[in-house]
Amino acid sequence: MYTRKQALAFATQIRTCPPQDVRTQKDYQTENKRHRDICPFCSTDIKNEIDAWNALSVDFKKKFNLSNNQDDYKNIKKGQLRILNKNFCRWQEGYYYNAPLVIVLKDQSEIDDEILVAQTWHDIYLASPGDLVVPEKLRTGSYEFFIEPWNIYILKKQYLDQCLGQVADDVVDQTLKMHEDPNILPDWAPRLLPLIEDDPRQYFQELEIKTGYSFSIQAVNELMEKQTSNIFSFAHCSIDTLIGKIKKVKGDIEWLWQPETIEECFALLRFAPESIRLSASADDHKEIIAACLCIRDGEIKAVKPVECPVFHEKSSSEGYTVTGEIPGLAVGMKELSFMCFISDKKNRSSTSGKCSWDGISKNFLAQFDRVKRKDDCVSIIIIDDISEKDRS
Repeated sequence: MYTRKQALAFATQIRTCPPQDVRTQKDYQTENKRHRDICPFCSTDIKNEIDAWNALSVDFKKKFNLSNNQDDYKNIKKGQLRILNKNFCRWQEGYYYNAPLVIVLKDQSEIDDEILVAQTWHDIYLASPGDLVVPEKLRTGSYEFFIEPWNIYILKKQYLDQCLGQVADDVVDQTLKMHEDPNILPDWAPRLLPLIEDDPRQYFQELEIKTGYSFSIQAVNELMEKQTSNIFSFAHCSIDTLIGKIKKVKGDIEWLWQPETIEECFALLRFAPESIRLSASADDHKEIIAACLCIRDGEIKAVKPVECPVFHEKSSSEGYTVTGEIPGLAVGMKELSFMCFISDKKNRSSTSGKCSWDGISKNFLAQFDRVKRKDDCVSIIIIDDISEKDRS
């Protein structure tokens, strides 16, 4: 009998095990050895298992007609099912993340050649509440699959490769709606069994987030360079004056320690516990409480806490990154800018990072060039600055 544990095992291999051509490349000897040391599927090269894995890969490719269409990225359209270019596959922490299939949700290329996509998976046995199973009448060119509305991210157009199929416009619309509210399920979509304790589908979702992250971070790193902060409007303020401006609109604001610079006035901001209404999910998921400063014509008009659920975080010798969601901000607000910091309370030092937010998916990524230690605090500052000239 086929079980969800078996389905999860296959998914793990397809997502994170190097294909045969990568396993035999001399340039990847070190990476392949590290992978074999930690992967239960690749640690024993038994011929029968290798043959079975190769057969599974061939079957997977046949289902999605991988050789039938040679469209290049210039023909990308809303609703297309696209595989990512294998040139963007990457090694990460001993695993080789293979190119997923994504649905194109929105073409944002008028400005920066960007597209919004949702990740998909072909084995319905791993679908759970919050996923969207696409029926045959609303898709062409592929077998049954489901979309992950909770796993949406920005990519560059050149990341996409072959077009493997198409879905109806309603499928795209419903995916975006379910990203906002996973309980909005269209009449044509099947209802899925709820998750239970130690459900393999929970582990599958973690795998999918890591897969999407490994590809989206490459695009986000490019986008981050374009996002700048507006704190320079306070450059001529004294520390005491800026603290006074902030406390005037939010009297119960606190600081981790007495700020000594303008940057620290923002980096060390903390809300009193009674100011924060933690969501029901806070018990199960880590959150960052961001501070949103509304600035009008150079004056701070409001300072508000924003609850930001964390999806994934990684700390390594290369530094620390964290991804999640910043909800409740208006889509397309060009005035928004972002800052992020790691603060070390014991040694009274703070480090700035790079932060990016996508107004469609509401997802953020903060990246630092140092490791996050156990007691360090991560903060995100959102500047909503509208001047008089912006209103005219």
